[in-house]
Amino acid sequence: MPKIDAQNIISELLKYANDAYALHHVNFFKCFEGGYGDINDTFCGINAGNLRLIAKKFYDKITLDETAVLLKERLHDARAAALVILVYKFDKALMSEKEQIVKLYLKHTKYINNWDLVDISVYKILGRYAYETKECEILRTLSRSGFLWEERMSVVANWYLIHKGEFALILELCEKFLTHKHDLMHKACGWMLREMGKVSDDGYANLLKFLETYRSKMPRTMLRYAIERLSIEQKAFFMKR
Repeated sequence: MPKIDAQNIISELLKYANDAYALHHVNFFKCFEGGYGDINDTFCGINAGNLRLIAKKFYDKITLDETAVLLKERLHDARAAALVILVYKFDKALMSEKEQIVKLYLKHTKYINNWDLVDISVYKILGRYAYETKECEILRTLSRSGFLWEERMSVVANWYLIHKGEFALILELCEKFLTHKHDLMHKACGWMLREMGKVSDDGYANLLKFLETYRSKMPRTMLRYAIERLSIEQKAFFMKR
């Protein structure tokens, strides 16, 4: 099977370039002075559907080393493609290959530096790996890094564990991040709490218990996200603080 390199993937992405969409993404992901995104990021403006089609078409034709090259690109869309490629590779990999992908992912977290890049990949790679190997300390280590995107990884990775009925770690991390200063962490924690409440009666009970314990301490954004699927009466009760 012929192999391709990072530049081949970039060429494919550029076929779908859209200048208006690219400009929108600069603003949407706040890649400007004073924003949380990387001011050096560039965008070609490809939509998510086409990006996934390219990743699915070529994931088994590009090596891990070349995927790492793609993950270091200034082009944000290239980094997104690299991460989706890693997700596809991980899904088909044996455990020894999964370990290589996890090592690559953790080695390159500085390039996974916006919420979309974290959210499209971390639960399907680190979250799944933590569940399958019971090595949740990987996520705790990320939570202690002080780097916003690694902290978000530690939380969003729990999406996989939550849907497997494991709630202990997300409850631990949401308590840890109650005093975090960044709104993106408040959103991530509230989102995962909401997901926990959706998956089962046990998850719902744990959500209510967490809200009853910490509602007065929760940042408003975290609380709002967490209660989104509750009844009108429950929302009113918890928003009273």
